[in-house]
Amino acid sequence: MQITLNQIKKIVDGNYLGDKSLLKKKIGQISINSKEIRKDDLFIGIKGEKFDGDQFASSAIKKGAIAVIVSKDNKDITNRMIVENGREALGKIAQYWKAQSKIPLIAITGSNGKTTTKEMVGSIVASHLKSKKKILITQGNFNNDIGLPLTLLNIQKIQKFAVVEMGMNHKGEISYLSSIAKPDVAVITNIAEAHIEFFDSKKAIAKAKSEIFEGLKKEGTAIINRDDEFYSLMKNAVKNKKIITFGLDKKSDVYPVNTLQDLSTIHSPKGLINIKLKLQGQHNLKNALAAIASCIALKIPLKTIKKGLERIKPVQGRLESKKGLFGSMLIDDTYNANPESMRAAIDVLSHYEGEKILIIGDMGELGKKAAQYHTSIGSYINKKKVDYVIGIGQLTKHTIDRCKGNAKWFENKKALIRYVKSKMKKNTHVLVKGSRFMKMEEVVEALT
Repeated sequence: MQITLNQIKKIVDGNYLGDKSLLKKKIGQISINSKEIRKDDLFIGIKGEKFDGDQFASSAIKKGAIAVIVSKDNKDITNRMIVENGREALGKIAQYWKAQSKIPLIAITGSNGKTTTKEMVGSIVASHLKSKKKILITQGNFNNDIGLPLTLLNIQKIQKFAVVEMGMNHKGEISYLSSIAKPDVAVITNIAEAHIEFFDSKKAIAKAKSEIFEGLKKEGTAIINRDDEFYSLMKNAVKNKKIITFGLDKKSDVYPVNTLQDLSTIHSPKGLINIKLKLQGQHNLKNALAAIASCIALKIPLKTIKKGLERIKPVQGRLESKKGLFGSMLIDDTYNANPESMRAAIDVLSHYEGEKILIIGDMGELGKKAAQYHTSIGSYINKKKVDYVIGIGQLTKHTIDRCKGNAKWFENKKALIRYVKSKMKKNTHVLVKGSRFMKMEEVVEALT
């Protein structure tokens, strides 16, 4: 980074106590992990529910940090800068650093499909630039009030675009992230029950997600799902900025004219485009529509959009096809789960020929209606062509109880795996899904 300690002091409004000669010195990198500190790096102490980064400030100095930013004074630490809140200091620095860059930034939020849409947009932009190195893209799930600023602090001169993901658990989080990132293009993939534990209703989730438009630049573009039940709410939140809509509805600006197996003809304001997606499911087609709309807003040609989308491979743990035991096929969808993504996964499984086995674990963060949501999944399964439904987890009992036919609940994974193995054979399709805390990837490993 080309920024001095004195500039940092002004940005965070900090009280610097230490060697004044260091204020004119340029810092190396900014880190919140003392183990990663190198000479002349700046360490920021971040407080969480179960940790206090200030405790590692001394260690950071010993490892060569030029200074540390802490929220509690400690006279034993040399070259310290005192601020009210380490997280806010990190956000302010990231906001400043992003503002110095003129590169277009695409911000993506939504209940489902954020990561897949991010990867799609990233692939298209890489095709456009003929280089992956020229794009800054959110790694993993670095999408919160710590992850996003750290991502933005990695903006370098070589980069021409940034594609970031924004997640949330509470009202106001997306607003904060959007104010830091100041996106040129802001995308909402959809509104579903994900994180409803922290909200009163889906409408409240829609309002919180719509905060992404608050930071949208004056000349920026909002990308909205035309099919979503909260489309009008999201549209009204944009407030006099350009909108491009996507969806299956032909009223959308970007929509599929027809789909034959994995080949789709897409209508867009720039003309028709034929896309052959390697990703399964209608929900991934919708993610592709969102990516197309985003890249049209960036004025990327359709032929480049096509090239970028067709390069996309399944993200690990998201409807990822693997060779299963005994000649079967296993579909790994263990990255996470909520009612909307669970229904989407069931849809994918039901379209396969041959015997179909669905293995599900509990869905988290569903609040007081958790049992109700799990029961509704059972009702949904009954409408689909699934031969065996296998469940694990206390909440999944409600799903299994509602299912008709071959539905079985297990208390532990060993017994579940033993049973499923007895049913697997050639041309059997097995789909595994559940929320992260259920660690359903352990089931996948045992069946592949």
